Amino acid sequence: MTEHTRRRRSQTTRPAGPGLSSVLREARAVKGLSQKEVAARLGLHQRQISDLERSKVDTRLSTLQNVARALDLELVLIPRQLVSTVRGLQHSEPASAADRPLYSLGEDESSISPPRRSKGGK
Repeated sequence: MTEHTRRRRSQTTRPAGPGLSSVLREARAVKGLSQKEVAARLGLHQRQISDLERSKVDTRLSTLQNVARALDLELVLIPRQLVSTVRGLQHSEPASAADRPLYSLGEDESSISPPRRSKGGK
């Protein structure tokens, strides 16, 4: 390895928070699936899922996308300056009805319906 390569690798920073491999592993566990079951659904070998979950391979984007979708996840590119905002949104829940949007899409998602008001509300 050249000095230039060594320097570049040492300057590489890892993003804060869980890595992609741990997110995939956790999603698989939450769904109650084994690596072998996920691999079978995708026509892959169990070893490929294992290697992906341990960050041992640089896999093709299409494979990564297929594994994520099999686990009900979606890969999304987020502008770096918005990452902290998106993380905050992922972990926040409305504290009260006052924090909910005034209008939301109806069940058929084609009409806008007003929010339900509590009986003692205004």
